[in-house]
Order: sequence, then structure tokens, then C-alpha cells
Amino acid sequence: MTPLERVTWALLFAAIAAALQLIQQAPFDSDTGFHLAIARMIKDAGLPHAMPMLPFSWQSDHWADKELLFHVLLVPVAGLNPTTAARIAGTFFGAVLLGVLFSVLAAERVKRPGLWVLLALASSGAFALRFALVRPHLLAVTLALAVTWAAARRRLAVLGAAALLYPLSSTSWHTALVLVLIVELAHVAAGQRPSPRPLGVAAAGLAVGVLVHPDFPRNLSLFWLQNYEILVDKAWGDATGFQLGAEFKPFDWSGIWRQLLFPVGLVAAALVYSWRRRRADAVPLAFAAAAAGFLVITLKSQRFIEYLAPFAAAAAALSIGRGPLERRAAVALPLAAFAFTALFASEQSVLRLRKRVDIFRPAVAQQLQGVIPQGAQVFTCDWDLTGEMMLALPGRKFMVALDPVFFWKRDPVRYRRWFELVRNPPADAPLIVAREFGAQYVLCGRRPQFEPFVQRLARNPAARLVVQTEALVGFVVWDPLSGLPP
Repeated sequence: MTPLERVTWALLFAAIAAALQLIQQAPFDSDTGFHLAIARMIKDAGLPHAMPMLPFSWQSDHWADKELLFHVLLVPVAGLNPTTAARIAGTFFGAVLLGVLFSVLAAERVKRPGLWVLLALASSGAFALRFALVRPHLLAVTLALAVTWAAARRRLAVLGAAALLYPLSSTSWHTALVLVLIVELAHVAAGQRPSPRPLGVAAAGLAVGVLVHPDFPRNLSLFWLQNYEILVDKAWGDATGFQLGAEFKPFDWSGIWRQLLFPVGLVAAALVYSWRRRRADAVPLAFAAAAAGFLVITLKSQRFIEYLAPFAAAAAALSIGRGPLERRAAVALPLAAFAFTALFASEQSVLRLRKRVDIFRPAVAQQLQGVIPQGAQVFTCDWDLTGEMMLALPGRKFMVALDPVFFWKRDPVRYRRWFELVRNPPADAPLIVAREFGAQYVLCGRRPQFEPFVQRLARNPAARLVVQTEALVGFVVWDPLSGLPP
């Protein structure tokens, strides 16, 4: 492949990533606001080691930046308008992910590697949606692809570097060890002797990454909290009293056939073809086995489609794409996948990106800044808008960010009180907010489950409506025994 062809594909990948950002009126994922807020903190005051603006969260005094590298890379755009910053960052991280997938396939001498990369995007609307989110998983998936290829080809320098970066980029850094083990099993299945060196290099790289993290050893506590208590215990354990977001839930039957039909087909075909030819080359089998593993956990939580789709496309390219069907498959599969996704899954995926508006547009943010003073405690009904609140209302305090389990971890009793209060509010809800949570201000997203709470406040003389939009409602609340309202 000529340098001109590589540059052309790189520009195309950047254009695709940019297009998915430009169709969004505002960042589709509310967590993007939190990541930009952390990047602003780093830009203005250096690396934070506590989150005093989240006094009810475990993060307040146990802060460990589980996506440090992602936040550092956001610093150059952190001072821009959040939507502009997200578009630039999303274009960059998306192009890098597609570029690394392309580089792996090109290094393996797959013909038409760019078409196989497009297959990954077209194979699932859910993946295209996740790809368009400005989140650290873009960096984690990129590293997972690099780890798998480097381990399979015994490129130990690349493997060690990718492993070192993993703990600085994601709390799922154990994935690197799992992928290396899968690679070694593929080599064994191919009749080759396993080598301890890739596993040792990966383990050493991960250990260095963990130890040099500026938040060590708190990053180890966060690793356990994120991977066991949140994912396994609360999400997969279907614990009551937690709403962790739809991404932790499995696809329903409609979602399975709309979003997983092509990835499942690619994984199945790759497993068959790579197994038959395993004696000739273990690399296709390694990617196919890794894709199968990601398929299993995607059936548990749909968020893992972000790993499944690119690994499924890579596995298919390395097995089918280097066989007698290569010429037809490289063109037919992306076209068929795009047509299927456009017909049956577009409304549940990419087209959704256009629908979210800026909740804290400048006029609303300015109004709230005039009402809520610096240092004030804000009571929120949920956790998902906190990042955007931190951008719109710097210097204020909020309940919890990123995940409600961080609130539960710090104070289980108060967490339960908060969870029930906003869903089954008593008549004296404003007094509870003021007395038990020390808050004089309430900001609540307009969602059906919070409407009883909003109505309680609206009808109570100890609360006054201060802002109301199609997506947000805000109140001032007070304890009548403590004097006049703020």
C-alpha cells in the first residue's frame, strides 16, 4: 500500500469521525461534560487529587482519575465551548481508533483494509453510536486492538507500551492480560509452543502503569469498585435501588437482531475459517477468540459492543479477508451491513445523535449562575447531568457524578434516602432537602420518574421555581424555621 493510499484512508476516517460529531447539536453523552470539566481543572490548576465539589460521593476524598490520559489529551481543547471541544476531541479519538484498526490489518497484509474498517462501523448501529460518544472507551478499544496484535506477533516493545498506557487510560486494564492469555491459547491451538514472554511483558507494563499513576494506590481501590461493585455486583447482579443507565443492560430481542446480527455472523465465520487454518497462522484465531469473548459480555451489557464490532471486523478480515472470498467479501460485506443498519437500526443508533439539545445553553447557564452562588450545595435528582452542571456552574457543589454507586459507597444510608426521596417524595420534601442534605437549590432533569418530586416542590410554600426548560427544572428550597428563603 502506498503512502498516498494510507493518507487518503486516514483523512476519510477523520472525516467520518467529524461527521458523526457535527450532526450532534450538543454532545449526545452527558458524561462528556464531566470529562471536559476534569480537563479544565487540569488546565487551570494541575492534576486534582480530591473532588470537594462532590461531597456526597466516594470520589470527594478518594479521587483517582481512572481515565487520566484521556483527560490530559483533552486539555488543549478544554477552554473551548463544550460542543466545539467535544467535536474536536471526538474527531481525534475516533480517527485514531479507526487508524489503529487499519494499521493492524495493513500490517497483516489484508487486502483492502480500509473497507474492513468501514465494515466495523457499518456492522452495528449501536457501535456507530458508541463510536460517536466522546468517552474514554475510544482510547481503551484502541489499546485493546494494539495489545492483541502485538501479543500475537510477539512485538514486545509495542505490547509493553500499550500495556503501560492501559492503567492510565481505563479501569478495565485487566483486559490486556485476558487478551494476551487468549492469544497464547490460540498459539497452543495452532500447535505452537506458548511463550511466557508476552504475558510477562504485559504484566510488567501494567504494573508500571499502575504504580506511576499519580493517584496510586487509590487507583487500585477504584479498580475494584468499578469492575466488581459497579459492573458485576450492581449491574449484572441486578441490584435494587440503582439505575445505572441502559448501557449496562443487555440488548432485548429486537436489539439483538438489529444490532448484533452482523457482528455475530462475522465472529462465527471468523471462528470457522481461522480454526481450519490455525496451523498456518494463529493470529486470525486469536482475534476471532477475542471477538467471541467480547460477544459473550456484550450479551450481558450492550456497552461492550464498542469492543465487539471492531474485533469482529478484524477477525473476519484476517480470516475471510485473506482467503478465496477476499475480493468479494471486502466489498459485499460493508455494503450489506450498511444497508441493513440503515434500514433496521438507524433510528436506534446514529440518528439519535441529532435529537439531544444543549440543556445548559448560555442563557440558561447565565440565569442559574445569577441564582446559585459560588460554593452553594445543589441537590440533584440523578447523577448523569452532573458533568454538564460542573461546566455551567463552576465552583458549586453537587451530589454525585458518573455513577450513583459512588454515592452509595460513601454513605449507603443517605444514598437510599436520596434515591427514595426523588422517586417517592413525602409532602415535606423541601425540608428534607434543606435539613438532611444541606442544599438550598435543586436542579432536576425532566424525566417521568422525577415528576412526583418536582410536583411536590412546585406545590410546597417552602420551594420556589427559578428555572424551567423542556429538559430541566430548578428550585430554591428552604427550612421555614431557619429564616427567609435565599
